[in-house]
Formats: sequence, C-alpha cells, structure tokens
Amino acid sequence: MGIKERKERERRRRSNAIRKAAKKIIREKGVEGLTMNQVAELTELNKATLYSYFDNKDDLIDAIVYDGLVLLEKRLEESDRKSASGLEEVMNLTRETLDFYRKYPAYFYALNHQERRGSREERETPFSVKGDEMASRIFGRMRGSIGRGIEDRSIRREVDSNRFLVLFFAYTYGVMHTVISKQDVYVDILGLSPEEVERSGLEVLQYFLERGERR
Repeated sequence: MGIKERKERERRRRSNAIRKAAKKIIREKGVEGLTMNQVAELTELNKATLYSYFDNKDDLIDAIVYDGLVLLEKRLEESDRKSASGLEEVMNLTRETLDFYRKYPAYFYALNHQERRGSREERETPFSVKGDEMASRIFGRMRGSIGRGIEDRSIRREVDSNRFLVLFFAYTYGVMHTVISKQDVYVDILGLSPEEVERSGLEVLQYFLERGERR
C-alpha cells in the first residue's frame, strides 16, 4: 500500500471515529448537548484536526444523517423481498422506516435537527448533497412500490405518488417525534403505548392507499 492509500485510509478511519463519537454524545445528551469540544475530547483529536474533517456542528450532523440513510436503505432493500403485493411492500417499507429510527434514535435526533434549520441556514455540503441523493433513492423505491400496487390493484389507481410521499414523510417523521420525544403526553396522560401510536399512523397511510379521501 502506497503513502497516498495509507493517508486516505487514515482519513476515513478518523472521519468514522468522529461520527461515532458524535452519535454517542447525541444518544446520551441529544443534539443540543453535542459540541465540537466534546467530540474532540472523546476522539482525542485537537479541534484543528476536527475542523479539517467537518466545518462545524451542522456539517457533522449532515454526515450522521447520511450515515443513517445508508443503513436505512439497506434495511429497505431486504424489506422489498418479503412483500406479496405493492400495498404490502409500501407498508413494509414504512414499518421498516419507523422501526429503524426507533431502534437508532441518534439518527432521528440528527434528522430532526437538520429539518428544523431555517432556509437561511441550509448549505450545500458534501454530506448534505449525498444525503439528498440517498433520500431521493429511498423515495424512488417507495414510488416504485406504489406503482406496483396500482398495477396489481392492491392500491387504488387514483393515488398520486407525490402526495403519498409527502404524507409518508410527514407521518413517519411526526410519529417518530411523538414516540421518541413526547412519551410524557401519550403514555402518562393519554395511556397509549408506542406501538399504538405507530399502528395508528400506519392505519392512516394504508387507508389513503386503499380508499383515499372523500370528495
């Protein structure tokens, strides 16, 4: 292995170590508790080195969101193979998405932080661009499943895939925010379990695909 290859491998190793440390802090303290000083301390890197990999905290968050989307796509690929119809495929993809973010909340916290940025705060960084490309692929997979469902008649033919994708994102994002962040409301006050909250969201999406709205 040449000098160039060794340097590139070391750079990848450090980048992965930085992201791993950031995810650990997010799991324990949330995104608000994440600072570049803490990451530097946990990785035993000085801040100058840290900033040679990531410009700032938001840049690091974008990298974590991307990492999550890569793992999510792998899970969705497996889910595709277990579906008997287009409708079942769409619902399985939705369940896998909910299950993924519930099991790995650090990725959801990072996504939530990214989504809450104002338009003036959004920047095109290498990881944000790659994340957008990955998200487009995931939505494309969902759009293909809807098309399959329309063809096999498990999904009503009037369904607009773009409208459903908006609903899919809104419901999965909203349900996960509720499940992860609002337990004091739905558990303690309303007496609902996380499973009931998720199931209700799935039922709404399935109703839209099978029956749709009244006109």
